[in-house]
This record gives sequence, structure tokens and C-alpha cells, in this order.
Amino acid sequence: MDSVGADETLYIGLTELELGDRQFDLGEGIMLRGSAATFMYPFTLVNTDKESMRVSQGQLGADGYPPLPQPAFWHLGGRQTVVSAEIQVPAEAARSHAERFAIARTLVFVLRLWSNPAICMHAMSSGAFSSAQALSAARVVPLETWPRHVALGLIDGSKVLESISWVGDNWREAHWLYASSAEFRLAADALDSGQFIQNDALVLVSLWGALESIFSPSTSELKFRVSALVASYLEPLGPARAALQKEVARLYDKRSAAAHGKPRHEKADVLASFELLRKVLIKMIREKAVPTKEALELRLFGAA
Repeated sequence: MDSVGADETLYIGLTELELGDRQFDLGEGIMLRGSAATFMYPFTLVNTDKESMRVSQGQLGADGYPPLPQPAFWHLGGRQTVVSAEIQVPAEAARSHAERFAIARTLVFVLRLWSNPAICMHAMSSGAFSSAQALSAARVVPLETWPRHVALGLIDGSKVLESISWVGDNWREAHWLYASSAEFRLAADALDSGQFIQNDALVLVSLWGALESIFSPSTSELKFRVSALVASYLEPLGPARAALQKEVARLYDKRSAAAHGKPRHEKADVLASFELLRKVLIKMIREKAVPTKEALELRLFGAA
């Protein structure tokens, strides 16, 4: 992660976020703008055999003819990825490169949380992805280039541009919670990395481990405690809370089966678990706090 100097502006290239020529000021001098850069991966073939080297130097092969060309990149199973947006974090936004990268990572997390879960942080650069001249001289490091095995996406993408204002208003709270709360950090990382885990039983265990860290003050009666506290955190006292408690308890059974090597879940259960953790994270960001044991018990009994 040290390809960008300590006093340089940091650029993060994003996929699955179409901004065109729009740009957004996210505060602290941080900008989000449309970009256009194409990456080819997983690798590009470089010929290093002696015959190819001779041809590159204007020499012929042993038979007097140039050797046949090596297979083209596309014949090696490569594909293109288009970076359609970039985050620019200026040097003055933080004291070090590591801190600037942490800010960018938080911004990507909040964009996934609120705007589009399919957004990927494809690469980091010392030059703007929106400028071919700057990018040609930049130091670029790949980041999230692995496949998404649980490919979350939007049902309706028409509100993405409108949603970015919420990201600008709330990313600071998310950044503070991530730095100050182990429970929030685990929940954010579970949601962020879940799409890249190949085994969806492990995804369930990861998501529910994060929920348990927040909603299980005791190790006894975990199913009831977790389901009751999650429901009371997300819904006011009444029929909606009771219905949510039953649904959370049902999903917890799927988690338990997966954790004990006898999975009984469907894809819909994984999706519902993602959405449940997403709602909890959004509420914590809005309230600028991770709920305490005392606060959860007050909510459970209708006192808050």
C-alpha cells in the first residue's frame, strides 16, 4: 500500500458507479467524480523466451523466419474492467497515506451500504484515473480484483446519484465508529467482505458473528436474545417488532445449521442476513453510536 507517497494525493478507482461527467464534493477536499479507465487482467503475457527476444531485436529464428507470435492476451482468458468513477483524497485530508487510505476505504464501504453494494475498489493510484496523461506516469496498485461470489446488486438503480449526498453527510460518523468500536468494525468488515467469500455458509456465519457481537450480551439463550434485541433495535414496540423477531429467529436457525456443518439455508436467507446487518449499520451511523447493553434492554421492554 506504499505505492503512493506520504505527501501525495490518493486516488481510488471504482467500478459499478456510473457518474458520467458529474463530480461530488464529499468534504475535507475529497472529491468523487466520473472517470474512464480500462484495466485488463488477470495478467498480460510478456514474452521472455529467446526466440521472442531475438525478434524484438530485429533478429530471425533458426529457420530464417520470425517465430510465430505468442498467444494474444484474450486467448489467455483475460477480461476488461472499466473504472467508471474515482475518489480523490488530497494530502491535506490526513496526516499519512495510511490515514488517507482508511478514509477512502470508509467512503467505499458507505457507498456500498447506501448507494450500490456492487461497487468495487478496483485500484489505487498516485494519479487521476480520469486523466490519461496523469495515469500514464502514475504508480497503480490493484485492490479488489477477485470475483464476487455473492453478487449483491440494486433492484432499482435510478436513485444512485441522489444517494451520494447521504454518503457525503454521513461518512465521517462511519469513519469514527469504525476506528472507535470493535463491534462496528467487525460488522462493517463482515458486510464489506461477505460478497467475496466463496462458501455462503461461511458468509452466514460471518454476518451473524457480527450481529452476535452487538446483540448478545450473554452466551445463554442466544437465539432468543439476539432475535429479540435486533427486533427491538430496529422496530418500535408493536406487531412489526414481533414479526421481525420471528424472522430474525428463523434466520438465526439457518446460521446455526451452517455453523455446525449442516447447512439448510437458501440464497434468500443469505440475502436477508445481508439486509438485516445493513439496516443495523445504517441505524448505528444515523445514531452515531453502537447500542450498549443497557440501551438495548430499555428498547426491549419498551422504555426507549
